[in-house]
Formats: sequence, structure tokens, C-alpha cells
Amino acid sequence: MAPVKQEFSGKLYSGDSYIFLHSKKKGNNLVHDIFFWLGKDTSQDESGVAAYKTVELDEGLGGGPVQYREVEGNESPAFASLFKHVGGLQYLEGGVASGFKKVERDVYETKLLMVKGSRNVRVKDVAVSNTSLNTGDVFILDMGLNLYLYFGENSNKAERSKGLDVINKIRNDDRGGRAVVTLLSDDPRNVDFWTALGGYMNVTNPGESDSVADAQVSKLFRISDDSGSVSFTQVEYQSGRLNKTLLNSSDAFLLDNLSELFLWVGKAASADEKKSGMSYAMKYLTDNGYPNNTSISKMNEGTESPRFISNFNVWNPPRPMTFGTTVSAGVAKTQADEDIDISSLLSTTPVEDVGFNKGGKLTIWRIEDFDKAPYDEDLYGQFWGGDSYVVLYAYMNGDQEEFAIYFWLGDTSSQDERGAAAIKAQELDDSMGGSPVQVRVTQGKEPAFFRELFDGRMVVHTGGVASGWKNKCDTNSFDEDGVGLYRIRGNQPSNVICTQIEEKASQLNSCDAFVLTDYNNKKIYAWKGAGASDAEAQAAFNNANVLANTGAEIIEVKEGEEPEEFWTVLGGKTDYCSIKEGEVAPRDPRLFQCSNATGSFKVEEVFYFEQEDLCDEDVMLLDCFTTVFLWVGSQAHADEKRKGQAFAEQYNAQANDGRDANTTTIMVHAGSEPAMFTSQFLVWDPEYTKKNKYLDPYEAKMAAIAKERAEREAKEFGDSAPVVEEKKPVATASSSGTFSYEDLKTNNYPDGAVDVTAKETFLSDADFEAVFGQDKASFSALAKWKRDAAKKKHGLF
Repeated sequence: MAPVKQEFSGKLYSGDSYIFLHSKKKGNNLVHDIFFWLGKDTSQDESGVAAYKTVELDEGLGGGPVQYREVEGNESPAFASLFKHVGGLQYLEGGVASGFKKVERDVYETKLLMVKGSRNVRVKDVAVSNTSLNTGDVFILDMGLNLYLYFGENSNKAERSKGLDVINKIRNDDRGGRAVVTLLSDDPRNVDFWTALGGYMNVTNPGESDSVADAQVSKLFRISDDSGSVSFTQVEYQSGRLNKTLLNSSDAFLLDNLSELFLWVGKAASADEKKSGMSYAMKYLTDNGYPNNTSISKMNEGTESPRFISNFNVWNPPRPMTFGTTVSAGVAKTQADEDIDISSLLSTTPVEDVGFNKGGKLTIWRIEDFDKAPYDEDLYGQFWGGDSYVVLYAYMNGDQEEFAIYFWLGDTSSQDERGAAAIKAQELDDSMGGSPVQVRVTQGKEPAFFRELFDGRMVVHTGGVASGWKNKCDTNSFDEDGVGLYRIRGNQPSNVICTQIEEKASQLNSCDAFVLTDYNNKKIYAWKGAGASDAEAQAAFNNANVLANTGAEIIEVKEGEEPEEFWTVLGGKTDYCSIKEGEVAPRDPRLFQCSNATGSFKVEEVFYFEQEDLCDEDVMLLDCFTTVFLWVGSQAHADEKRKGQAFAEQYNAQANDGRDANTTTIMVHAGSEPAMFTSQFLVWDPEYTKKNKYLDPYEAKMAAIAKERAEREAKEFGDSAPVVEEKKPVATASSSGTFSYEDLKTNNYPDGAVDVTAKETFLSDADFEAVFGQDKASFSALAKWKRDAAKKKHGLF
């Protein structure tokens, strides 16, 4: 390892490897980052030594630095920013001894990328050959300033959408927007594309099944010297679910989640294990044929990144819940459809994030006009869904004062308010020397430790202050009619949340407690449903006191004993989700996601669910104990519907929790949910399905690329842009109103005689089967993207 002269000018040799130490002052301390950079032509020995020496440097600095592996042409923004003062990085061919040959501008290595998977879509390098293509996946041919996108005939919409994302990222980020994108669907015989792959061929290979690719799970490897020498062995774990207990403080571990690698080093790992970790990671990358620019992140125990933690099913140990009826939380064990263990599914215990010591001090700001505005201390614990907030919590950890910064984002807060909250939280963090913990919190997904800051008196109102943009027709919006209905939810008295909902009697539910405010008559009702616990009723009373800031009278009301004015305030008594005296009370609802995304039918529980957790591509089972709902998304597969119904029957029969084995199962379709279903959700927006109607991302991105190409050609050719002269229609329809395949394909028909979006319907039955290989009814049953692909293939799109 040789030092580089201090007047380093940003020039790096492709045949060498380098180590950079970047130190900066943060508060009263120096913070170090170590980058080791690998040229595209560096030898395996040099890259291995670079990794080894990086570990030695890390240890020499006390093990505190963060390590980064950088690869020529794929440097991180953090690394590239270090060289702005010298005009950026410049690559030179060769090594130190053979240097001084300049790199030729705009010369790139040709690559072929395969995009594969249905819901877990991944991208990887494959051989640059026409034999790498198949009909089931998407491919990107990267020729530097010319990019080609090839859609396999049977590729799915997720692959197509991901392919468009990747090719746009290459063009915009890697090539500065200068590369030209060509879609093979528009030019299937493109000469440059097929020449680069070795010549045109009729692609028939179906490729590997997406279900096989999706079923692949993360791999964990242990790096240990327990045997006397350092070994690298795979860690087997049950059911494809990672648990934090698999990690051992005395060893190092490599995690491969099939898209990036993580190197985790335990606190008590030996010097040899620490030094060998990165070398093993790089060897693993090479041995398994991963792209050279695959990310490798190294972290020490206790400094794990959220991206690393997100790979684990269980990270923190479960905590018991004691408030009323227990609401489960965590993730159910994934089982194959033929071996779903109902008792195990029902016995899952909550997994709660561990919070901070209680008894600390709160400071809250609301975001107004892009800045933190002081918040009235009398309103601490009360939030408005149209706003965003920054919350600072100071607490004692032994003899030391520590801090946590939360930024809470309301469901209807504007994008600029959300962005400002994140920025102001970071600025507050920086002003405190970078020591606080930062936590992003969204409405409806507040972790228990955040709710506990307000000791069971957290209230979320509708409305909020206007956006800070002066050109927006946006005004403050608060509920000022004097009437409000709030629903009580929580699993301990200390973490209750009181959320405002639509003030209608139909929103009530016998299984819960509610607070109804009538400020016009200075009355507040704490309503206890027949199936609600005493603890929930107490929580309603506590929050009624929070809302009674105008001296209003608090009236406790049990279901069935409401005074007439109670119903008057709600606009009149209507039907709601209720139980009659003597009936078995429903229990707190549980939501399960039923999916065959990995090729086999599997069930997972969704915890602390809300409306947005209903996945339109799956079947969901909502268990209310006395009733089971089977919700069917509009994009769910027929196989999921069939197996979902069978699972519901099995679920009721094997639950063994005191329910009737013949418990009613009700099928519900997305967009047509009855009140008895919607009342199980804390907040339900009847327009949610319409507002979030599925928009095929593939079609949207294709349209964007077509528009951009048209604009580019118009700019390039101006008034001389090539004009395609339309053929004059000469054909006439048959007596049955059909046209020949050739006439439809060449647009040879009278104006207005054919619906151009459905040309295939103007074929005769015999011609249709000859062209598409199936009858019209079978074709209509196909997914839209498959129909479109077939029409494009045969020139009828």
C-alpha cells in the first residue's frame, strides 16, 4: 500500500485499487469514513489487499468508521462528492507503471441485463448473446449511448415496469440523459440490437419460471475462526425467515438478499474474522457471478442500517400485551398452502419496537410555511391529519441525557410539509451534534413507543393548516361545526390513540369505545360499546377529558342507553355494526394476506392494519371471531380466490379458540365493501378504491417514453420531421361486418369503419383463430397486457 501525493487531482488508474480516508468534525468528535475504490481492470490480488487494508485502517481508528466499497463507474454520491473541488473523478487506463493513456469518451462495455420475477423483481447480468433471451422475461441491451428494451412475449407487467425503470435510470443517471432508448416492440428487427447479440433469431425458450425465482430466499453465511482457522459456512434457518438470534456477537456474518450484500461484524469478533470478512464478501460476489457493481455494506453490531434490519422477520423480542383483548402484532410464519398450521398462525405474539426511557421532556413544533413553528404546550398530544410535526424527546439513560427526534406526517398533509418536516428534523439533529435517534412516523402506523409518549392521551383530528406554497389555492381546514366523533384504539392503556372519523352513527361499532364531542351544547359523550372492555371505556373517558377544554360536561354512555340528543348530534340513529344482548361479542379483528406470489399458497398476518394494507393483487382474510370476511382484490388470481375460500373453511374448523366451527364466512369484493366490513378499520375512505384504481405502470411508462421520443424527433427534425403517408382505404366490410387480416393490419379500410383500439374484433371467427391460435372468448379472458402483447405481435395494436 503506497501513499498518493496530497495534491491528488481526482485521476484514478483503472488497473489499480485505492483506499481513501475521509475525516470530518461532528460536534467535538472526528467522524471517519473509509472508501476503497476498485478500478475495472484491477487484479483480484489488489482488490483483496484493498479490502484487507481497509479493515486494518478501520481497527486502527477504533472500529468506528463506516466502510464503503466503490467500483469504477458506479461510485456512490457520497464518494463522488469528495472530488467536486478538483472537477470530479477522471479514469486513466492502465496502472501506475503504464499510465498516462487517456480514456476515450463515450466508449462503454456492452452489457445485457435480464429483468426477472413477478413480485420480487431482480436485475442481473447475462451473456451478451441471442441465446440469453427468452419469452418469459425482459432484457436490456446497454450499448452506452444506445439502450434497447426487449420484452419477452410472456413477460409479466412487473418485469416490464421494472425494465422501464432500470433503462430510464441508466439513461438519466449514468448517461446524463444523452442515451437514446429503443423499444424492440416498436422495431422488432432492429439491426443494431440483433447484430450485437450475434444475429436475429426466433426466440422460443420460455426461461425459468417466475415462481421459482420469487421463491428464492436470502442466504446467511457465518465467518468464524472457532475451529482454529477462519471458515465460511452457510447458516440454515427454518421456513425461510431470518431472525436476529441467528447472529452471534463473537463472529462475522455475510447476508445476501439476492440484490445486495451486507457484512455484519459482531462486537466480540476476532481480528482474523474482521479482516477476512470483506475478502470473503468479494470472493462470494465473484464466485456467484454477481455484477461487479453489486453493493456491499459493512456494519458493526449496534450500528445496523434500516435496510439491513428490514431483511429480518424478527429483530426485537416480543413484548406481552395486557390491554383488553390482545391485538396480535408481528409476522406470521409463512407456510406452503398444503401445510398451513392454523394454531401457530393464531398464537403469534406481538413484536413491538423497544422505546426510550419514560419520564422525559417533550418539545413539539408544527410545520408552517416550510419552518418549525412553536406548538402550544396545552395541545401536546393532539395532532391534525393535514399537518406534519417535529417532536423532540429528551430522556435520561443512566446519568446521561439522550434525545430522540420524531417527525410525524399526517395522512392528508401536503408533500411540501412532509419534505419540510424531514429537513427540519435533520437540521435539528445536526444542531445537536448528530447524537439523537431519528424516527419517521406516519399517521395510522404510529409505533407503541411513540403513542406512549402521551400516556394514552394521543388525539388525531381531521384538517390542518394550509400548505406553505403561496401559489396554492389552499386554506386552513379545521372541523369547526362543533361536532366530532373519535374512535379509541390501542393494546395498552398507555398507548391508546383517539382518532377522529366521520361523524355518523353508522361509524359506531359495538366492540369499541368512542368519544362524541358536541361543543355547541357543551357536552362530550364517552360511549362504551356492548363488546368493549372496561379499559377501553376508561380510555374513552380519559380522552373525553382531553377534548373537554372548553368546560364541556362529560357524559358516560353505555350502548343501548343513549339519550335522544346523542343520536341527534350524529344526524339521527342508523344501522351500525352492533351485537344484541346475549350474543357472542366479536373480538379485535385480525387481517391475513393470502397470496401465491412465490408459486405456492401462503398466509401471513398483517398487524396494526389499515385500509391501505388491503392488497389489490391478493385475497385477504379478516377474522372478527363471530364472522370471517374473505376480501378479494380486483387483480387477485383465480387460484388465490379458490384457495382463499378453502383456507377460510380450514381456518374456522381448526381455530380451536372457542368459536363455532360453522362461523359465517362472507366474501367481499374490492370497492363493494359493506359497513359490517368497513367498521373493522380505524378509518375507512369510501373513495379510496377509486382514487387508487390500478394504473398499469408499464403502460404509463411506455406512453411517457413515446411522448419523449416524439418530442425529441420534433426538436431534431423541426418542420422537416418525416411524415408517414396514410394508405387510402379501399377495402369494404363483409356482410357480417368483418375485414381480412391483411386489410386490418395495413389500415386498409374506410374511415370510421373500425374501432382502432379493438381491430381484432373485426376479424372473422376463422381468421381470428388462425391469427391468435384461440377463439375470441378465450382471448378476451386474458389479462389486458397479454392481449396487447399478442395484438402488437400480429400488427393489430
